[in-house]
Amino acid sequence: MLAACGVTFMACIAINNKLRVNKYYDAKHITEPNLIQLLDLIALGTVCDMVPLTGVNRLLVRSGFTQMQKTINTGLASLIEVSRIKTAVNTYHAGFVLGPRINAGSRVHKSDLGARLLSTEDREEAVNIAWILNDCNDRRKEIQAQMEREALEMVEEQGLDQQALIMLGHDNWHPGLSGLVAGKIKEKYNKPACIITYALNSDGTREGRGSGRSIPGINIGRAFMDAMEQGIIPKGGGHAMAGGFTVDPDKLQDFMAFMNDHVAKQAASNEINCETNIDGIMAVQGAKIDFVEQLENTVGPFGMDFPEPVFAFHNVRIYNPTIRGETHISVMISDWEGGSRMKAMAFGAVGTPLGDALLKDKTKAFNLIGQLKINEWQGRKSAELHIQDGSFA
Repeated sequence: MLAACGVTFMACIAINNKLRVNKYYDAKHITEPNLIQLLDLIALGTVCDMVPLTGVNRLLVRSGFTQMQKTINTGLASLIEVSRIKTAVNTYHAGFVLGPRINAGSRVHKSDLGARLLSTEDREEAVNIAWILNDCNDRRKEIQAQMEREALEMVEEQGLDQQALIMLGHDNWHPGLSGLVAGKIKEKYNKPACIITYALNSDGTREGRGSGRSIPGINIGRAFMDAMEQGIIPKGGGHAMAGGFTVDPDKLQDFMAFMNDHVAKQAASNEINCETNIDGIMAVQGAKIDFVEQLENTVGPFGMDFPEPVFAFHNVRIYNPTIRGETHISVMISDWEGGSRMKAMAFGAVGTPLGDALLKDKTKAFNLIGQLKINEWQGRKSAELHIQDGSFA
């Protein structure tokens, strides 16, 4: 399955080949376009569209990241600079640094900023737009964090985590962030989640507009389409892991009941695996920067259907647990016997059992699992563990 940008690129290749065969460029005395120079944008779009990084997609992304190191796209180069990416761009940078900034304009400011950035050839304009998008992304994070806090409070107060699907709505929530918040709720409770915002149509009627995110084994896009076909909602669709819909507020309860029943039936017929696959067991001593770089360069790029390897670290000692940015926890870890230390981050862990354990039980030995990342600070590279889960040893 190709992303839309991948389909477009393949169409460009076919058209270009046809024009070449028909001697179009010779007849017009013009230079044939170098489509390879577009691969950086194709890689960016493929990663951000969250399609499987297998087959042709994998080739496009790997080649695109190579092209990105010598990009001729003024806007992309400016955004990389403003984002302070010092190393070669990888799937993390594309999906969590560059992509969110490009999308931030449409979420909280002007929808054309991303397109203007990637199409301009003026260096000054590109840098200016890149900084605007960077500020938009900061604003997006603030709004999203507030929405997440309110959503989590609603889940706990109303006991919605006991249902097959978690569905929440609020008049004051930002419509551009509903999908992101749904994703966070889904991750926390390991259940499909829908976030609804409300708006007035041109005829003055009130309409709910929602986004949903799912877990493996539950096709949420199919559920939305079935609800639409049965006349419960006017619009709905998507794919297995994500989708969107509109709903009449008067039919919200009917829609919630339908979705919970649909998801429960899917869960009963499909095996939902909540276990984590571990690819290897390591000692902190062995998690060196050269190992992480070799992993990225020879096995990567990582993404959908080709995830980063998950490593287990047994009998780990915790040092200096610190809350970062209200919701994240930073610690230093070493093997229980001692030796070199490595930084580890538990994102969104504040207020969770894992976070409480890291902050309050630092004298105990831990078993941790997570992905190894490259951290660069002030020109120095080091290995860093992004903690996925943990337990007492």
